Amino acid sequence: MYPGIDIIEISRFERACKRQPRLLARLFTPTELDFLKDKDISSYAARFAGKEAVLKALGTGLRGLSWQDIEILTDESGQPQVVLSSKAEQLLHAKGGSKITISLAHSKDNAVAIAIMFL
Repeated sequence: MYPGIDIIEISRFERACKRQPRLLARLFTPTELDFLKDKDISSYAARFAGKEAVLKALGTGLRGLSWQDIEILTDESGQPQVVLSSKAEQLLHAKGGSKITISLAHSKDNAVAIAIMFL
């Protein structure tokens, strides 16, 4: 089991999004953007923290992957789920992993995520 954790200042994430209008489209897949369209910026920040936490659990950083290779979706019960592209899935298996689970949270100021890669 390998954990990855990330915390983001929501105001800093929001400023970055305002400075770079195409940033959200670069960070999130169309499916993620559709889910997030009615949410506030803290939900976007939590999902981005989730992607960072997944990369840390994999131990790779973004090398060889893009933000689009990791999706943080929500199942029918409202629990966040990690969905990996085939390239990211291959990396998961190459690292000896079988799946990645995730938990997201945010307060007024910060968004946090923890991802756990199971062997």
